[in-house]
Amino acid sequence: MVKLDMYLRSIEKFGASGAVLTSGQAVTLRFPTGDRHATQVTPHDQLVQLVRELAPPAVYESVDKGRPVRIEVESGGRRYSVHVTPRAGVWQVTIEALTGSGATPLPSSPSSPPPLARTGRPQSNPAIPVASAAGGTGAAGAGPASVEVSLERGQYEGSSQISSLLGGAVLDQLTRAARAASASDLYLTAGTAPVHRIGGELIAAGSGVIDGEVIARELGVVAPPDARAAWTEKGTAMFTYGDGKGRVRVTLARDQRGPSAALRMLPDEPPSFSQLGLAGAGAVVEGWLSRRGLIVIAGPSGSGKTVTLGALVRALGERRRRVVAIEDPIELVHASAWISQRAVGEHVASVSTGVACAMNEGADAIVIGRVCSEATARGVVEAVSGGHLVLTTAVAPAAGVALDRMIAHLPADQRELAHGLLFAALLGTIQPVPAKGGERTFEIVAPGRGAPGP
Repeated sequence: MVKLDMYLRSIEKFGASGAVLTSGQAVTLRFPTGDRHATQVTPHDQLVQLVRELAPPAVYESVDKGRPVRIEVESGGRRYSVHVTPRAGVWQVTIEALTGSGATPLPSSPSSPPPLARTGRPQSNPAIPVASAAGGTGAAGAGPASVEVSLERGQYEGSSQISSLLGGAVLDQLTRAARAASASDLYLTAGTAPVHRIGGELIAAGSGVIDGEVIARELGVVAPPDARAAWTEKGTAMFTYGDGKGRVRVTLARDQRGPSAALRMLPDEPPSFSQLGLAGAGAVVEGWLSRRGLIVIAGPSGSGKTVTLGALVRALGERRRRVVAIEDPIELVHASAWISQRAVGEHVASVSTGVACAMNEGADAIVIGRVCSEATARGVVEAVSGGHLVLTTAVAPAAGVALDRMIAHLPADQRELAHGLLFAALLGTIQPVPAKGGERTFEIVAPGRGAPGP
């Protein structure tokens, strides 16, 4: 069981009580003091292969049908309980170390899959046998698993103290406080107190000052290696991670005080129209989703463009329409099998390549996370000219100037043609307007010039 052994050895190495593996998200190790995130992300196909390798045929058949299962395995004289919770496009595998001769599982966190009937030993329940993993070796003598999970910290790697190596406790407290305050953003700057953005207003989060070393250490725990390298070499980087309550988009920077970071608080999964508060205008917006053309979500930073886009993409998936989303980075993770999310630089080489691939696949809708460069503006033009439904976001002070702001990213000699194409295809613009208490209203502009659907 080569792939599982990698995680079991890491649990033993760090003294963790278990681990949580989720498709497309960072590995999470569990400790009595709280969860800690590793730098490695588990691709969905790798998680499927792990379960296929681990589960006997009868058990894997249940997983393949979308049914949660529980398996017990043994490695290096220790027993582990493995919960598999499959959803369309997103699987979660929770590994728990079992204690005592009775193999009583350790308490699980609220994010764990619900307890299921335990699979007994083979003689007590032959229909679902217990898999056995030889600690430190792979299947059929394949040897040790290739790479162990690493909770890297960049310049802080190698600390002799486990608590220092794992870190993350301060960051977890800060993001929990931001979510409790209904903040859309959390700002960390060396030598100052953390700041929340609530309802569009900036509010100091207490009087405690956070220093640059703490910011570098805490963000170094969750940042992937390429983001840490870019932060050091270029002074800025962007990535996303899960904090146990939802997704967090992190923009790393440096200023005259030292390292800094802006953290955007995102939900764990995209909301529905009713959850978002779009129900009143839902009929108009839902009508756009059955047509071909362009939908733009516009507004200033922190207004809720990402969450609004996520709600529209979710609605498309619920309609069983094939959606290809090209993002940099992937922010909200969709569970629907109808939605394919691709990160620039990881799954596709560029926005243009991703758009071309989506068009060749015959996607019903193409999503470009946000237009902030010539490459993304070109991608929107290419997708719209191909006759697809296209959804994107743009930073703009008002809906009426969103397209002009997008077109301004293009070379001057291409703007007139792009202007005519995009305005003719525009189905409508949605502008989220934040209010106090974390609520939002929406301004819907429907010019009525959208191209008819098929």
